[in-house]
Amino acid sequence: MADLEAVLADVSYLMAMEKSKSTPAARASKKIILPEPSIRSVMQKYLEERDELTFDKIFNQKI
Repeated sequence: MADLEAVLADVSYLMAMEKSKSTPAARASKKIILPEPSIRSVMQKYLEERDELTFDKIFNQKI
């Protein structure tokens, strides 16, 4: 009888494992939203860090 209970426990464990493979985990289903890595935003941040975000620097002209 103990063998039958052990087999049933193993089967239910394996079935639960198979079910968990088909459904994503709760933490994996939450997507992380990343900022848009466009060239404009990257260059804007780069120029802001160096205090070069001016018309003169960007267009290489005087107003």
